[in-house]
Amino acid sequence: MPYKGSAMRYSLAIAVSLLAAPGAADTGLIDRVADLDLVPCELSALSCTTLTLPLDHRANDPSKTIDITFALSFASVESRGILFFFVGGPGGSGLASADSYLPSFDEKLVQYTDIVFVDQRGTGPDHGLACPVAQSVFDTAPADLADPEAMLAAAKTFVRDCTQEMDADDLLPFVDSDQAIRDVEAFRQAIGAPKVWLYGESYGTQFAQGYATLYPEAVRGVILDGVVDLTLDAEGFYASYTKAAESILERTFAACAEDAACRRDMPGDAAAVYDTLTERLNQSPVTVPLTLANGRQVDRQLTLGMVQNNAFYALYSPADRSVFLRALAAAGRGNLVPMLQLSYSNLFIDPETETGMEDPGWFGAAYFAITCTDYDSGQGSPDDRAAAILDEARAFAPTAPRLSRAYYLERIVCAYWPYQGPATRPAPFAGGDYPTIILNSDADPITPITMAYSVLDSAANSYAILMQNGPHVIWGWGLGCPDVALRDLLYEGTLPPVREQHCTQPLLDGYTGLTLTQASDMKDPVKIAEAVEVEIYQSLPLGAWDWVDPFTVGCDHGGIITASYDDRTAEARYQFEDCKFWPDLSLSGVAAIANSGEESDSYVLNATVSGRHSGQIAYSYNYAAETWSLSGTWDGQPTGLTRLSP
Repeated sequence: MPYKGSAMRYSLAIAVSLLAAPGAADTGLIDRVADLDLVPCELSALSCTTLTLPLDHRANDPSKTIDITFALSFASVESRGILFFFVGGPGGSGLASADSYLPSFDEKLVQYTDIVFVDQRGTGPDHGLACPVAQSVFDTAPADLADPEAMLAAAKTFVRDCTQEMDADDLLPFVDSDQAIRDVEAFRQAIGAPKVWLYGESYGTQFAQGYATLYPEAVRGVILDGVVDLTLDAEGFYASYTKAAESILERTFAACAEDAACRRDMPGDAAAVYDTLTERLNQSPVTVPLTLANGRQVDRQLTLGMVQNNAFYALYSPADRSVFLRALAAAGRGNLVPMLQLSYSNLFIDPETETGMEDPGWFGAAYFAITCTDYDSGQGSPDDRAAAILDEARAFAPTAPRLSRAYYLERIVCAYWPYQGPATRPAPFAGGDYPTIILNSDADPITPITMAYSVLDSAANSYAILMQNGPHVIWGWGLGCPDVALRDLLYEGTLPPVREQHCTQPLLDGYTGLTLTQASDMKDPVKIAEAVEVEIYQSLPLGAWDWVDPFTVGCDHGGIITASYDDRTAEARYQFEDCKFWPDLSLSGVAAIANSGEESDSYVLNATVSGRHSGQIAYSYNYAAETWSLSGTWDGQPTGLTRLSP
């Protein structure tokens, strides 16, 4: 659709009228909440307030209520406006996200902006909808169009078991986005109804568009980051993003060939390695020996769905793409443990027990409870709806042969969900007298850039900042684009100079090569010491360590590693017990890493190595000086640094 609007809309005179002067912002949030009860937030360092609101805003039943909690970040220098921050999902906890989100933005954001987060209904500790046990079973169940009966049975079982596990029948009918939007408006009214900025990321863009449409008088400006096109029905939405994801996966495979380390690690073309693995898994799951924290090895199953999920989740950011390609390269060389561990990480499954884990920041059942009541699954009985979705999936599958499950699996769950959304979709987002800023990446797999263009074409006073190769959600990565433009907008009141701007980032971010892939590498104790450091940082199970309590995980080929942190020395210590990062070498000893920005920061390894080569090595690397040293014995001889030659 061509853009409808005259060039005059972007003239200086009109632009100035769209924004209040930043220094003239009305009363700050700290003064507006004087009559509200404020307490320290449980899940963040912010101040929280809770409002008791109608369970159903569309009914007149004061006896049924729900408590909704808001987290408030008060401008530390001067308030130049209030920003309502809507996180992604649906299912993300705004309160749990606040502490990790705020430091990622320009420091001026918290200095000059009052920011409000919310645990929308269905998320948070009070009424969060989660069923981690049922979710983990469903996430690893077969979902193949060639066996529709098994897939339908898995979906039915998940809906039954999940709703029983949640035990929230009174809440489930009332968690749709419209109800949650009215909760937020009740808060705005409680603080005196100021005009506010709306920022939404991913699903939050759906929330922000709905809020601005329902309450245009409340809006000072809208920022949409990873944009949802609300006009699309469920089939159109899933088709749009699955096609995009398929294309981005192809681009990711191609990017591996352009990266020297990735190209060297991958035993052939990355796409071919992926296809060979998935074809093998399509025949049957593969047994993978996994070492537990107690050192015992157990057999686990790597399934087709787990690898396909990994491929899809990899597309969310340049760093995720690199992590996936490294796991794929390892799989191509016969080590399936990283791919298995990546699946456990993506699906929030405990590697020790293979059961779902609770996450205070994410409520997986809320994802379905909200999505299924925001979108319509079709006509007829649940079985009729599911059958129609399967027919559409069979026709669609050739369009996205690697990732087609993304098109149908969630939709089938919604077909059996006890509550359905409206049959009609909203009109295109029209914007308003306020500015709408549209942010998106052309490598976004879940809110593809086509959706951003749809909203850009329909919204009045809209501006786009679009990134090539970037992540899903592009603000807050510490990059000039789009951070500079949003800084100027929020703190100085300056609109973007033109309607559409582009920028770029690498598709892959920091691919880290596999270590000791050549037998000759194992002869050199320096290379072994360097490889140990790499494997510590690349360990997927160690990524779950909280840096507080000691944490033990299994190594890929046997043995264990225990991580601990010493507050006195600011060192992370890693104790190895027969740890085998590689099949032919075993490691026992200690590595200590201090990396806090001090000149004394270092990586020190004292270890006994056995296997193809053996010895006792003491290795040290100073990060500031960029120097290293080695002493000990190796293969029965004293060892040190090899003398350099001209």
